[in-house]
Amino acid sequence: MRFKTSIACFVLACAMSGCIQDEALNSEAAIDACTGSDIQQSIIDPDNYKIQLYVSRAADLTHVNINFQLPNGATIAPATPQEGDDTSASFFNFETENPRKFKVTSEDQEFSATYTVTLWQTEMPTSYHFEALSSDNPYHIFYEQDNSEGTDGKFFIRRLEWASGNPGYQLTAQAKTAADYPTVQIANGGIGGGKYVKLETKSTGSFGTMVGMPLAAGNLFIGSFDRTNAVNNPMAATHFGFPFFYEPDELSGYYTFKRGSQFTSDGKPVEGKQDECDIYGVLYETNENLQFLDGSNSLDSDQIIALARKSDGYWPETDLWKPFKCKFTLKPGKTIDPEKLKKGIYKLAIVFSSSVEGAKFNGAIGSTLCIDEVTLTVKE
Repeated sequence: MRFKTSIACFVLACAMSGCIQDEALNSEAAIDACTGSDIQQSIIDPDNYKIQLYVSRAADLTHVNINFQLPNGATIAPATPQEGDDTSASFFNFETENPRKFKVTSEDQEFSATYTVTLWQTEMPTSYHFEALSSDNPYHIFYEQDNSEGTDGKFFIRRLEWASGNPGYQLTAQAKTAADYPTVQIANGGIGGGKYVKLETKSTGSFGTMVGMPLAAGNLFIGSFDRTNAVNNPMAATHFGFPFFYEPDELSGYYTFKRGSQFTSDGKPVEGKQDECDIYGVLYETNENLQFLDGSNSLDSDQIIALARKSDGYWPETDLWKPFKCKFTLKPGKTIDPEKLKKGIYKLAIVFSSSVEGAKFNGAIGSTLCIDEVTLTVKE
């Protein structure tokens, strides 16, 4: 009897084990992220099922690339399909319907969620105040917005999110708070008493020494930072530029700068050499082979059309706010084609760095560049 009971229990246990091993289908229905070749920025409100996507003014609204990142096994489809939609290839038509609704269905088919997705066409603002953050955790992310949503057209907005090397610095585990990163917002003391951005060259600790990157310059630039390349190919991690539709004339603003006491190269002191900061603007032409400049070619690429940078040496140290001003100068043999401007073929980047050789991990720890009230003027 005991033997029969044991057999029965064994069979029951095996059956139960088999049920446990058969993994249940996922019941999540959500949109976790939105990326794509056209997406400049995405803001997801998971509580209200709303998403705002920002694309270039030059984007083709009939063929917008949106990669919706979903929970395992979930599917997504437009609530009202439009001509030109290709869900399998992640292309959607926003020209005839904006905003649009997308329904996400869980893997087990038991749950669904409908999101309202609004597409905003954007172009660069031309004044930068460093007063607003789109995020302050784990590090500061700056953004600028010149107009209210929709005031210059139904879905047109002048908005820009600045990039920095903060995501790369996060890998070093040196920062305990947002204030410990190389690029931070300072709450007061700027021009007119407002906020400003502080860029400081920092040690990357034992992690940086191990990978041959002993310091990180504080930087801020128009473009994006590819964290996946931060260690293996750091110069390629900085993608400079945003589509620009006007002929730039001048870059101006205010700065303070104090250099660190000891310049180092490859982590070793270099006697007699001082650190310098860098401020510049660059307009360049894109093509099939070059969609952005990076740390390796942002000043010497053959695709550069015009450059705004101090022509006689570097900016002097100053504890008080002083103005800076740089004219955009055409490179020899280069011209600006008005038709290419209209089509968004040109991109423009503005770059600030607390160490001019920071992309090569050379500089002085403690070098600090502060920037405020920057203006980019264009030719009429």
